[in-house]
This record gives sequence, structure tokens and C-alpha cells, in this order.
Amino acid sequence: MSQTNAVEDMVRAMVELKRTGATCEPYVRGSPLTVMSGIDAYFTTLNQPVPNTVDQRTKDSIGKLIKQHAAYICSTKLEKAQTNYLRAAAAYMQTKQEKWPDAPWIEFPQWCQDPACADY
Repeated sequence: MSQTNAVEDMVRAMVELKRTGATCEPYVRGSPLTVMSGIDAYFTTLNQPVPNTVDQRTKDSIGKLIKQHAAYICSTKLEKAQTNYLRAAAAYMQTKQEKWPDAPWIEFPQWCQDPACADY
């Protein structure tokens, strides 16, 4: 993978992770936005705007569900975004220039205590 692709892939993965976190913030435990503060620092270090978008369509749809189902959908979406981010961050770290900041390390909590989010 080229250095440019690794950087682009990681930035895309970070933006998608932040978007999913912002969209799902009210529906899961562990405050996705707080957990992802390292992403904010990464963009700030590069003097770039911090991505803070919400997928309003998804949020509106999830908001119509009962809390357990909303939590399950968000947990699933967050886990997928986490996996994509971790993969992209690993590739980025292998190819990045020294002057570029390290990929933010994010400690992801378990969004639901139960696989079906029955604890909601």
C-alpha cells in the first residue's frame, strides 16, 4: 500500500468513526465522542478542521427504535467503524512520514454489556 493511500484510508476511517460516534452518542455507553478525543487532537495537530458530522438520516431512524434496538444497531456500527479504523491506522503507521503525527490510540469500551444490548 502506498503512503498516500494509507494516509487517505486512515483519515477516511477516522472521519467515519467520528461520524458514527456522533450519531450513536446518545444510544450506547462509554461516550464514543469522549473516547475518540485523540482523533480531534490529530486533526488539530495538522491545523485541520475536526470532523464533527452526524449521520442525521441514521440518527432519525435509530431514534424511532426502542432503546435496546438502537443500542444494538449503534454497537454494531461502532464495532465495524472501529475495525476499519484499526486496520487503516496500522497501515498508516507502517508507511507514514516521520513528520506526520502517530495514529491516535483509542481505547474502545464494550458498548453494550450483553451481545444483544439487552441491558438497555
